[in-house]
Amino acid sequence: MSGPIVRNYKGGSIVYFEKDKAEDIFVLQKGRVVLTYTNINGVELKEDVKLGEFFGVKSAIGRYPREETAQVIGAATVLVFKVPEFEKFVSDKTHLIIKMLKVFSSQLRQVHRQVREILGQGEAKNPAFELMNVAEVFYKNGNFEHAAYAFEKYLQHYPDGMYVDRARQLVDLARKKTPFPLTIQELVYKPEPGAQAGKLQEMLKTMAVPAQNASSSVDPNSILSQYDKASTLMNAGKYAESIDLFKMVSERTDSVTQEEEQFVENSLFYMGKSSFKAKDYPGAITHFSNFIKKYPKGLLLKENLYHLALATEASGEKEKAKQLFQKVTQMPPLDDSISEDAKSKLKGGK
Repeated sequence: MSGPIVRNYKGGSIVYFEKDKAEDIFVLQKGRVVLTYTNINGVELKEDVKLGEFFGVKSAIGRYPREETAQVIGAATVLVFKVPEFEKFVSDKTHLIIKMLKVFSSQLRQVHRQVREILGQGEAKNPAFELMNVAEVFYKNGNFEHAAYAFEKYLQHYPDGMYVDRARQLVDLARKKTPFPLTIQELVYKPEPGAQAGKLQEMLKTMAVPAQNASSSVDPNSILSQYDKASTLMNAGKYAESIDLFKMVSERTDSVTQEEEQFVENSLFYMGKSSFKAKDYPGAITHFSNFIKKYPKGLLLKENLYHLALATEASGEKEKAKQLFQKVTQMPPLDDSISEDAKSKLKGGK
């Protein structure tokens, strides 16, 4: 086993794209790498990798496609491990394993809490029902790939379950990216007849107490809680309420972590996006313009400028919008989806 290798990246380089095949695990040695991903509410988030921090771990170990895009800002040097090398490296480093478990557990709790908030439900019922519920939430929010994956897992783990026919029907539709059928009956919880608590159920029971304690200890007035609630409101089409809440977050001055600071910054952009979705184009232009003034080097700057161009175009200022789309195409990276969308607009596309 040869050990990790060193790779040097130029500014704007992509370490890996979302949905890429996951084989390598990375450690940031020098420079800056930003992870871009979409949370369960459909909101795009960006997160800086800290120096000395591993990234790409879950997808590589789990053997599933990348869940985020890793992009280099400026220039960076990273160590690259193959999975067997990584497993050997951490095998005798208990503190690293514990640290990663804490991070993964926190992420799982956040996802679980957001899913239950979207579903408007409280206590978990059973793993089979929960898995179907999560799959259908993904489906209803247009996340077809995650929905299909969850339905497939249900069919794999519960081949004789009560929702098998429903899962088979929906997985086929999700694979075809067909909108969620309005004619299908609402998913109803039914206890499995004669079901006994297997290993997975026992694990969930064991985890239920700490997870519940963690949720109950979350401050509803924290930056994270308010940001999540605002995101949920925006995705539910409650734009006036989401703007009010994003505004509160954007004005917070008590952030103590880099993640909280990013949420405060992002909130100003999502005020603009909420206004745009509500067809309040003057309001959207104001918020997007304020973002540029306040965060001239913000992580969402390019996307913000693109949406400013959209709002400007929608308000009837076609020539000014064209100039803004042109600026978007000149911002690195030059070959991302935002640049392609801007080029399409310049060519007269929709």
